[in-house]
Amino acid sequence: MRDISKEFDGKWALRDIHLSVEKGTIHAIVGENGAGKSTLMNILSGALTPNQGTILLDGRQVAFKNPQDASRLGIGIVHQHFMLIPMLKVWQNAILGIEPVKNNGKIDKKAALSMLQKACSDYAITLNFEQVVGTLTVGEQQRVEILKVMIRQAEFIIFDEPTSVLTPQEIENLLSNIKSLKQMGKTILFISHKLEEVLGIADRITVLRQGKLIGTLDCGEACVDQLVSMMVGREVCIEGAPLQISRGKELLRVERLCTDRTRFSAGLDQISFSLHESEILGIAGVDGNGQSELIEALLGLRKTSSGSVKKHGKELTGLSSARIRRTGIAVIPPDRQTQGLVLANPIKSNIIMGCEDSSLLGRHGTMKKRSVQYVTKELARQYDVRMPSLEALASELSGGNQQKVILAREFGLRESDLIIAMNPTRGLDVGAIEFVYEQLESQKKKKKAVLLISTELSEVLRLSDRIAVLFQGRIMGIVKRSDASVELLGRLMAGIDAEKDGCRYEEA
Repeated sequence: MRDISKEFDGKWALRDIHLSVEKGTIHAIVGENGAGKSTLMNILSGALTPNQGTILLDGRQVAFKNPQDASRLGIGIVHQHFMLIPMLKVWQNAILGIEPVKNNGKIDKKAALSMLQKACSDYAITLNFEQVVGTLTVGEQQRVEILKVMIRQAEFIIFDEPTSVLTPQEIENLLSNIKSLKQMGKTILFISHKLEEVLGIADRITVLRQGKLIGTLDCGEACVDQLVSMMVGREVCIEGAPLQISRGKELLRVERLCTDRTRFSAGLDQISFSLHESEILGIAGVDGNGQSELIEALLGLRKTSSGSVKKHGKELTGLSSARIRRTGIAVIPPDRQTQGLVLANPIKSNIIMGCEDSSLLGRHGTMKKRSVQYVTKELARQYDVRMPSLEALASELSGGNQQKVILAREFGLRESDLIIAMNPTRGLDVGAIEFVYEQLESQKKKKKAVLLISTELSEVLRLSDRIAVLFQGRIMGIVKRSDASVELLGRLMAGIDAEKDGCRYEEA
């Protein structure tokens, strides 16, 4: 790619980018959220047209009007946010757009399944073709995306933030599969913010910052600190210990909380814990062990079969979700795109969504246009939302800036004393992670209680005063941060009772 530039609404998302990728290698692209990584990949995969610049494939200049043009030349992309239809089956999603048909015009299912079985055998992918995609785990959905690319005979495969929504085990399997693709002669472009993964898999690494090329390194001459400095332009620290503040009075008490088992959920089994002012309680566990069910039960989105949830001594179970939120609960949801934002609405609308009755926006329940404009502009500045304008659609923002819009609303506008945050840094780069950590700790300083649910052990250990571990809907134990270690938490996450190892559990 030579001199690639792309402009949106008068702002350059990319400026004079040069990228050279050798056949049969894994080439990584790193950078902060909003650096232009996905824009560059959308140009290469035919989803966007550059304002200027040329693309050469095997030495021959090419131009793409749409993704089909790129696909015909062997370029495929596995998107960060999956392009799947939840109500269709695996085999239906995989062949969408290239369906083999019989003479009568109907889809030839037998031919489709034969094609898929061969691809799965060639690339060591395991899937149940008859399963509805909406019932699959995130890791399984990603395998469907990879299968879609492989049956289209892709030789040049782009993985856009492929590990941002996966568990550690799924990440290990994916990286192993990518290395296997390289051994088969495929060329891989690997976009990620996780630098340890990049250093472990890539042959060469290109760094982007604010739409500009900073440099390209051979993997052997790169290190994490150097890459962070190139990405952010300054030193970043996300290591360390939790902020030490004396905790206040009890704010939330959950006792023997249960939800029913369903086809897709093991339910919650006798969940009990307390949470105090100026405290961060971390909930650790492998994804799918009751984290979503716990949040939904606390917020009134899932019916509980028994137990109680009390905030300031007042019972919340049985109340509507709206009434529960009005008691002063801010939420950073696990999926910012489907649960935290309305992507088709302007950024300004998303910042005030659900907070329209705030006294900062007007009086007597009526919003004032001037107040809305001033408050949203100030919050966007305070939370460093990098955007074309407040009127731009939320869908135009990078993942990190979408998360900052949610933080601006939940921390800057909503009146709350309890924060529920699930995987608040999922899919974010080191600079954005540092920013989220700072914001969570600033809320802790304001005597707010934080319930942090995260599948990233390093994140739980970095922020939490106490840590509870979920396994199959049960709390295996609650430990002080000073007593916690990766080894101990790992045993609890695997369902192994660590009491015999001398683990000291806290009172629930």
